[in-house]
Amino acid sequence: MSVSLIGKSPAVERLRSRVQTIAKTPLPVLVRGETGTGKEVVARLIHDLSGRTGPFIPVDCGSLSQSLVETELFGHERGAFTGANQRREGLVWAARGGTFFLDEIGELPMETQTRLLRLLENGTYRPVGSQDQRSSDIRVVAATWRDLQQRVAEGKFRQDLYHRLTIVELVLPPLRERPEDVPLLFEHFVRQVLAETRTLTLEASTRSHLERWPWPGNVRELRNAAQYVAAMAPGTRIRIEDLPPQLLRAPPDVAGAKAPSGGAFNLSDVRTDLPYMEARRLFLDDFQQRYVEAQLAACDGNVSAAARAAGMDRRSIQRILSRSRHDSEA
Repeated sequence: MSVSLIGKSPAVERLRSRVQTIAKTPLPVLVRGETGTGKEVVARLIHDLSGRTGPFIPVDCGSLSQSLVETELFGHERGAFTGANQRREGLVWAARGGTFFLDEIGELPMETQTRLLRLLENGTYRPVGSQDQRSSDIRVVAATWRDLQQRVAEGKFRQDLYHRLTIVELVLPPLRERPEDVPLLFEHFVRQVLAETRTLTLEASTRSHLERWPWPGNVRELRNAAQYVAAMAPGTRIRIEDLPPQLLRAPPDVAGAKAPSGGAFNLSDVRTDLPYMEARRLFLDDFQQRYVEAQLAACDGNVSAAARAAGMDRRSIQRILSRSRHDSEA
């Protein structure tokens, strides 16, 4: 499966350049970043660019059974423990000649960390219940959202393994720090779902809102929103009201994030004292009025020109204006 880093921000350009350089080396790599920032995508890209002919084997260390983690990774001999009725090769064996991706490596137990360190330093491992060392030609890429230095200080992660893994370290920026990449990613995910069955275009106000949303779930949250829109948007243009309901509420409190605000749209106007459906209706009515008024101002009051610029039906604009006049007279 071919992957790529989508984005035009300086952060993504730097990351893309570093990945291309690192991929050709045999060095282990540690990829750090918040949940949903695309750590596995980067690991797969390193593998794709490495020239290695073996497979890409991803392992979620957090989901491995603590009692069976070593046999899962390194395999076991027949009779190594109760229930081991036959020999089993592990995931290290499966990754030979390729890339071994250890996601959430901070969750590995200390004893397994010792075995992994030996694998990284000597290129050898020993299956559970075996006395023989086996060689393995693999490239290790690890990932974590945890602060491994803190885990080392707490005695939960080996310091020597930490230093071995951080020979090369990549830190992925959260999506809120590269807002110019958000529309590109959103449109990419929409196209993936639609598979050329139809085309959806972001309205300018929707694009602005997406860029300002803090995206606490990062690229994963953005992909889910795009999939929702691809399935639910009725027309050919993606309006703000076509976005998932959670993106129309007050944004979550995320460190370093700026709330969507200004211009045609201000989330501070959300009426949290009302039931959701009523607050949503009032909010969207207000947005529609502001948006139409802004388009008319830009088109010198020409309704037909404003309708073309907005990608709306002329009658829809007139209906919004009529409702606005009625509300002001009331």
